[in-house]
Amino acid sequence: MLHAGLDLSRRRLDVCLLDGRGELVAETAVSADADGLRSLAGGLAGRRGRAVIESMNGARFGHDTLEEHGWDVASVATAPLAFVLAAASAAPLSRN
Repeated sequence: MLHAGLDLSRRRLDVCLLDGRGELVAETAVSADADGLRSLAGGLAGRRGRAVIESMNGARFGHDTLEEHGWDVASVATAPLAFVLAAASAAPLSRN
């Protein structure tokens, strides 16, 4: 099974693919449009996978396109995550 992290911007979709052991399989980018997403999904056809995509404009299309190709896809809201990470970095670390 492949695991994919997807970072969607206005012009491109950056993709990081890991295998089941967490080893890097590929890092690539496709255009952030219908052709790019279909190209990515088609290139992964026949392979099972899980993906996480940043929740923003256009993410639903990427989510649905990969799901149509049999992938398990989750959307993640990055604003709350950034808040949690910022709060965690300001918190004192336990030295236990």
